[in-house]
Amino acid sequence: MKTTLLMCPPTEYRIAYDINPWMSRNVGLATPDAARQWERLVEVLQCAGDVEIVTLDPQPHVPDLVFTANAALISGKLAITSTFRHPQRRREQPHYRSALARHGFATTSLQQTFFEGAGDALFDRVRPILYAGYGWRSERAAALQLGETLPVRTLPLLLVDERFYHLDTALCALGSGHVMYYPDAFSPHALQQLRRSVEREYLIEIALEDALAFACNSVEIGDALVMHHASPALRSRLNAAGYRIFQTDLGEFHKAGGSAKCLTLRLDDGPAQASAAA
Repeated sequence: MKTTLLMCPPTEYRIAYDINPWMSRNVGLATPDAARQWERLVEVLQCAGDVEIVTLDPQPHVPDLVFTANAALISGKLAITSTFRHPQRRREQPHYRSALARHGFATTSLQQTFFEGAGDALFDRVRPILYAGYGWRSERAAALQLGETLPVRTLPLLLVDERFYHLDTALCALGSGHVMYYPDAFSPHALQQLRRSVEREYLIEIALEDALAFACNSVEIGDALVMHHASPALRSRLNAAGYRIFQTDLGEFHKAGGSAKCLTLRLDDGPAQASAAA
């Protein structure tokens, strides 16, 4: 089955401001290899499986438009677009809305709450669950509204480590039914909820080394996972779960706190039961 991804070339990408701990240490640094790393990511994605890349035109003075995962949460032909917490990123919103509308999506947004799209809202691939991160960027009210909007159980998960400010930096729900996650990114209650919702044998707990390399920020293409880096132990665990691992250097994007998943938005997304029916 073909996977369609929205991506934006990093022509305008740079570390221009400080809105997360990764940026704090890198503001003003050049990103000379960003274009090469982005182009290599596209090549690896297309080698990993059947992928169609839909591109969004870069825009002047909108450096983080490259992180298209934050554009919206896609459910079928509905795009629930982001309302960014930080003013610096709100300039992205009209560009994302226009692009999604041009590609046939009905667009809407949540009311009176911050919500940062597929960065903080991830569908489980086999269970009727939507994991909804909140705390640093999105708000808990966003999770509640998503539960009222979509035919899926929403599981709000409080993020407590500012290095993992979006859910997709600390959790990855896979088509095999496994959920990869970094436990210390979550509050004790969120961990309890997660472990109650997913069978123990399907939980893949990762170490800090892999979390800091953004192993959870992977892109799944069929039986392949595309990521920046994984330790030998994690690669072995993922191989045992049935996955081929493709690693590609994305260090220039780590300077801003993003990796492979952040650079893509899946346009054929939706709840598990909808995918199964299709």
